[in-house]
Amino acid sequence: MSGASLVVQLAWLLASSAEAPAAGAKAPAPAPPSSAPAQPPVQTPFRLSLTYLHVLAESGQLTNSELSRSAAGIDMAFPSNSYVRNHLGLAYQWESGPAGYSASGLRIDLVSFGYPIELVKAAVRLELEPIITAVRGEIMFPNLGPTQFRLEGGLGLELGATFKHWFLNVEPSFDFRLLVYTRAGTTTGFGRFFTLRASLGHEF
Repeated sequence: MSGASLVVQLAWLLASSAEAPAAGAKAPAPAPPSSAPAQPPVQTPFRLSLTYLHVLAESGQLTNSELSRSAAGIDMAFPSNSYVRNHLGLAYQWESGPAGYSASGLRIDLVSFGYPIELVKAAVRLELEPIITAVRGEIMFPNLGPTQFRLEGGLGLELGATFKHWFLNVEPSFDFRLLVYTRAGTTTGFGRFFTLRASLGHEF
């Protein structure tokens, strides 16, 4: 065998041994697939509205069907990442009845939350929002009799239309009263109210 052919064979053997993986060596682990970027949580906007409410009918204990009751105020729906709107309602309420009776005071929806359901997503957005009011307080100052504190709650179903961040809502509601407190004592029971509320506002 000539020297030239020997050199060629040695070079081929060295190249083959360099390409083969070493005995017992582990193959490199595959690169993990790239994960998609996390989507930011959806946040509902802050909503501020002017409201007007009228009691259409009432019955049961702790009520008086001869009275006329209305309220006007504001409702604030705070931002949320869970699709639930937390509401805070502050209103001026007035009522009147026979024998010259009248009263006025504050109506406060302290613990209230809703779950908006989108019906139409277009230039005009339509939503249906069930609203549960767990704690509502009324502080009334009658012209005949002592100051009253009333503890109430309610369940409403609000239909709203939003256009360019302005919205108009209408909400029929079933409310109930559990307690009336005055300096003379505390009266408990159950009173039923059917109310209608309209609101006009803007979301930010």
